[in-house]
Amino acid sequence: QIRMGDVSTVKSVEAEKSVEGVDAATIGETLEAVDIPRQSLLDVVMSRARDLQLLEKIQRVVIAGKFKKSGDNGEGTREAVDETVRQVQSQDEDEGEITGIFFGLPGCFLCILEGPQRLVIGTLRALQEPGNKAQGQLSSLHLFSSIQDAPGRSFPCYASRILQFPKIEAQVPDKETVVTLIPDISINLQRFGMELGKVSGAEREHLLDAVKVKHGEHLPRVEDVMGL
Repeated sequence: QIRMGDVSTVKSVEAEKSVEGVDAATIGETLEAVDIPRQSLLDVVMSRARDLQLLEKIQRVVIAGKFKKSGDNGEGTREAVDETVRQVQSQDEDEGEITGIFFGLPGCFLCILEGPQRLVIGTLRALQEPGNKAQGQLSSLHLFSSIQDAPGRSFPCYASRILQFPKIEAQVPDKETVVTLIPDISINLQRFGMELGKVSGAEREHLLDAVKVKHGEHLPRVEDVMGL
């Protein structure tokens, strides 16, 4: 004699043995035959750390240079820097990336570069090589600042633009002003990089083209860059 409780137990066992007419043993064999890779806890942690840029030490530098020709708009230097960044990246065995921005200004340029130290230093060295196209365009090249262990990237990519401003004479700042001026320039560039990171595709390109209008507060004064 089977009590009601026993009947439900039997039905439960039968249900486990048959899923839409498929025998339970067959299901077990099928699952064993399928090799589904599973991430370990370490894999998950490492993946998350890569997303947060915790595995890659970032160096950030701000550089500037004066053009040999006072009327130069910087297009030749822009091409030289862009090409150098591409070459350094393409030769990196670890497929590292350089991010940042190059701004061509009247009589000078301003550029911020971020990436693994080997790539940033490699780019700076390449720009100073006698055969680099930038050498034919520049009368001087200056390192404004360098942070060897930045907490992360500010820019989502590398980009370059030529900005049109009225030609203006350099204003050489005093030593006390330099102490605050250079960090301010770097911080404002980083803030612009963070704004770029909020958009992508055509919207990002539009923001780069309209930086003077939409984010002019993040751009330094040309006379300050020239004076430094």
